Amino acid sequence: MSRLDFIDDIRGISIFATILIHTNVYFLADKIAFSLIELSQFAVVAFIFCSSYLYYLKDRVESLSLFWQHLFKRLKRLIIPYYIFLAIYFLFTFIKQPHKLTPLYISQNLTLTGGIDFNWLVLLFIELAVLMPLFKILEKKHPKLLYVYVVVAFASSILFLKYSPHPLYRYIMWLPWSLVVIYTMYFDRLRKHPELFWGLTSIFFALFLISQQYVLVPLGHSLRMYDNKYPPNIYHLSYCLAGLNILFFLSQKGLFRIARNFIHFLSRYSYEIYFLHILVIYVATVFFHFKFNWVTFFFTVLGITSVVQWGMNKISQMFIGDKK
Repeated sequence: MSRLDFIDDIRGISIFATILIHTNVYFLADKIAFSLIELSQFAVVAFIFCSSYLYYLKDRVESLSLFWQHLFKRLKRLIIPYYIFLAIYFLFTFIKQPHKLTPLYISQNLTLTGGIDFNWLVLLFIELAVLMPLFKILEKKHPKLLYVYVVVAFASSILFLKYSPHPLYRYIMWLPWSLVVIYTMYFDRLRKHPELFWGLTSIFFALFLISQQYVLVPLGHSLRMYDNKYPPNIYHLSYCLAGLNILFFLSQKGLFRIARNFIHFLSRYSYEIYFLHILVIYVATVFFHFKFNWVTFFFTVLGITSVVQWGMNKISQMFIGDKK
């Protein structure tokens, strides 16, 4: 299957935004850095959208045996890079912070139940890998059950306006996040009708503002996206879905064409880059103590991550060929 420019645009911009979030978090006192973190929070929704869109475009799980094949394929794709990353991360931690490597910390990282903050995303994609084929089966054979599920998932996103962040978010986050998967199922039909596309985008913005002004503010709840993301509530999801639609529109208008080669490089290796940039941040902040501002730190991490990924690609091509 040929690559889709709008998927590579959205995913490439999203990994760019993810690196920006993870570097700017060291400079929360800087208003510009903090504002860019908030603006960039569409990244996870965009990753879910891209993964779901490609799944529904090419995969058909119509039997139990096909489901297990799909799940094994996804687990292999998600877990192997994570464990490679984890081995390197443990090595770096052993060198500089050996006190952190307690049996509990190690087991939590291995089982995705805790440990390093970033591994929740791996668990989320494993959870969604189970749900993606289920939603398609429900749409075809039991649409009423799918409607009921959407109502329950939407209700959870409202409930979490009060109860997010939640200490057990890893075990319940799949419910509100799955709304993005279901939205993606209908995206192709939606985008063919501009009035529906922009109407729904306007509804997302309205839900964002209403949940902010009439729920979060009266509750005295934080308006920071980080505090509304674990698990995501309707405030976070509506902002991100509106942002996703705008990214799609900008891609269709060719806004990213000027930097498309680099953006598509980031997209093509986004999962590897996700782990690699975490290691670069760890080395830069724990092994060395350079004085950065948010701009120099971001471009240092982005630059080193990109160069190392490029080098790894060249080595891979030399020994096993480029399979991507």
